[in-house]
Amino acid sequence: MNMLKKLLPVFILVFLLGSVLIPTSSAEESEEKLTIVSLGDSITMGWNIDNPQSPNVQSTSAFPFLIGSGNNEVLNVSYPGWTSANLLSAVQQENSLEKLKQADVVTLNIGANDLLKATNLQGLISSGKSLSDPAVVAEIQNNVLAASTEISKNLAMIINIIKQETDAPILLYSLYNPFGPDSDPMSLFSQIHVLGNQITGLVNQNVYGPISNANDTKSHYLDSYSAYDGKHIEYIIPGDIHPTKLGQQALADLATAKLVELMPPGNIVASYPSEGETSDPVIIKIEEIQHLHELKWLPGEKSVEDFKESGNLISQNTFEVTENGKYSIYAKTALSESVISIEVTNIVPKVEEPVEEEPKEENPPIKEPIVEPKDEVTPPKNDEKVKPAQPKVTDPVKIEKPKPTVVKSGHALPNTATSMYSILVAGMCLVGVGGGVFMTQRIRKIKAGKIE
Repeated sequence: MNMLKKLLPVFILVFLLGSVLIPTSSAEESEEKLTIVSLGDSITMGWNIDNPQSPNVQSTSAFPFLIGSGNNEVLNVSYPGWTSANLLSAVQQENSLEKLKQADVVTLNIGANDLLKATNLQGLISSGKSLSDPAVVAEIQNNVLAASTEISKNLAMIINIIKQETDAPILLYSLYNPFGPDSDPMSLFSQIHVLGNQITGLVNQNVYGPISNANDTKSHYLDSYSAYDGKHIEYIIPGDIHPTKLGQQALADLATAKLVELMPPGNIVASYPSEGETSDPVIIKIEEIQHLHELKWLPGEKSVEDFKESGNLISQNTFEVTENGKYSIYAKTALSESVISIEVTNIVPKVEEPVEEEPKEENPPIKEPIVEPKDEVTPPKNDEKVKPAQPKVTDPVKIEKPKPTVVKSGHALPNTATSMYSILVAGMCLVGVGGGVFMTQRIRKIKAGKIE
């Protein structure tokens, strides 16, 4: 018994915690996230954005985390410095294959390091060679051609492995030119910018375009080159070749636009029973929406911005209203946000039956005593002298004196009569009655022969 008393508070605590945590878990499970498997190199990792001291750590500011509404689960298969050959080796590992099996979307951004090695721009800059030298340009072109062939072969094999593990769409990014123009059009950096445009344009046209357009690859071409063209100052980290946060967002926007095209979010469809008038609350029902993150409503016609900081959460895809009017419904999915309005018109006021009240018993009116008005005293005029009040003279009380007894003759007798004689008469009567009773009893006994 004592043990039960000790454990009782523990049971209560567990129950209370369960009642709080269970709804929270259910809310989190109801949020449908996109699982994105990101394949690539340092661009996919988000190199040098959040923490330059730890560039090998996956950054949440990298484009895979920014696709759609940004609430995605990202499974990373990328690493700084990887070439297409490195990535091909990595995707064949067991842990990578398991990640691909979970994918809703696969992003593929690889090949930039292949071309950097082929051009050896760092060596070209340090050697002092000029890109105006035909021999230098020819050597670079040959190296780029060989690298392009290698990229094409490896990409085909990578995509084939992906297809064996998942039916998820593959978003294949083209290459952007990481070298911006210089203020001096004749400088080496300006020449590198022109060369970069030539190389990336050629590889995109001969490698990435044909692979993504092939019917059996399930991959879709995302034009990074055009997105970055003319925006190097905003999209490229100064003194670097990697994207800024704005550059990463631009890559994410390309993926979002393609996914909306491939997997358009379901329109918000809402309805309510509108047959006939009702005085009861109306229940508005919303049809199921794929990849739903958040569902809210507000009275009146609202926009997406109105729901940023407010809105009533909708559970079980239904909510209840008690008044006619327009209501806005907001849905946030893994890919987009949208709002629709619906108008309720069939609610009528509830008519309440009158309640019959019992008549109240009224107390009889209380009659107030009639107060006779007092004689008003007219105040004296200013020129009249006030006479002292004279006492009111009343008639004297008449006292009637007893009339004397008149004796016509002789002298008057004194008043000596008392009640003694009356008492004697009464006593004699009682004695007589008692004697009568005694004699009657005596006679009855003689007749009965009972006298001894």
